[in-house]
Amino acid sequence: MLLIMAAFLIVFMMWTTRSRKKQMEKMEQDKRDQLAAVTPGEWVRTRWGFWGRFVDLDGDIVVLETSDGHEMYWERFVIAEIGGQPPLGTTEEDVVAEASDAPESADEDDVILGLDDTDTQSSLQDSDEQQK
Repeated sequence: MLLIMAAFLIVFMMWTTRSRKKQMEKMEQDKRDQLAAVTPGEWVRTRWGFWGRFVDLDGDIVVLETSDGHEMYWERFVIAEIGGQPPLGTTEEDVVAEASDAPESADEDDVILGLDDTDTQSSLQDSDEQQK
């Protein structure tokens, strides 16, 4: 009786391990397919919270571009999310929309921060006199 229970336990452990392994392989394949379908320029988030634009995929290496144009190389397994928009980030479309909604820029002759040309010139002369 004890041998039958031990054999049943061993078979059960092998079955659960095998099903878990199949599930992990399926998840890996889904992730590979998802990364293969990504088009350059899409936003990608890593598991550590880094957002970058997808540039290229070379085997298990993913090339992501930072917002300032630098390219970074990441392992495929660190990719957590594909698509979406980074939080607090501005996209090119947002910048264009803000520029079209913004009022016309102020003339150069307008007062900036309450300073006018006479105050600026007198402060420059005062600093020149102090240096002498």
